Amino acid sequence: MLNLITRLQAGEIDAVAFTSTPQVERLFSIASAENVTRALANTVVAAVGPVVSETLRKRGIQARVMPEESFFLKPLTSELEEALSAQR
Repeated sequence: MLNLITRLQAGEIDAVAFTSTPQVERLFSIASAENVTRALANTVVAAVGPVVSETLRKRGIQARVMPEESFFLKPLTSELEEALSAQR
C-alpha cells in the first residue's frame, strides 16, 4: 500500500476506484491523512456509490466519479472510463 501512495504522488496512476468503505479506511490506516490527501490530489478518484463517496468526503477527498444510480462495479467502471477518456 505504501508503494501505491508513492506511485500516486509521482503521478504514475491516473485513477483510483473505491468500492467499499473499508478500502478507504485501510488506505488512511497505513499512511498519514496528509500523505493520502496529497497523493490523491491529482488523481481521478471514483466511488461506487454515495456511502463510499461520503466516507471519502469525511476524509477530505472528493470523489470525481460516481454512478448516478445502480451502485455496482460495472456502472462505476463505465463512468470511470468515460471520465478518463474526456480527460485525455
